[in-house]
Formats: sequence, structure tokens, C-alpha cells
Amino acid sequence: MKQSVKRRLKIQPRHIARSYHQYVIFPEIRLCGKWLQEIGFNYGNFVTIEHQQNKIIITTNNEIETK
Repeated sequence: MKQSVKRRLKIQPRHIARSYHQYVIFPEIRLCGKWLQEIGFNYGNFVTIEHQQNKIIITTNNEIETK
């Protein structure tokens, strides 16, 4: 099994225009790179995102979950 690697990212501001001519700002985290493919996150796959206190857990799924 491959050793885990930690990556540090900065949360960026995302400015979104609203119909009343003002912007709202939301936090945004972008993940991209060949390293995602190397750990099993391929384009076209689906992911499940869970959150716990101060943690975001992203799991790749090969099937669409229906509930």
C-alpha cells in the first residue's frame, strides 16, 4: 500500500454575482492534478462527500448510489 501524502491548500474566495448587482463570497477548495488519478479519482467517476468536525472525507464510487 502506498504511503499517504499530505497536501496543503489554501481556501480561496469565490465571488458569485447575484441578481441585485452585488456579489457574495463563498469559500472554495479546488482539487486537480495527476495525483488524483494516481490515487483512484478518475474523471467520470462519482464521489461521496462526508463531513465531520474539521474534516471533509471524499470517497470515490464506481457506481451511482440511488436512495
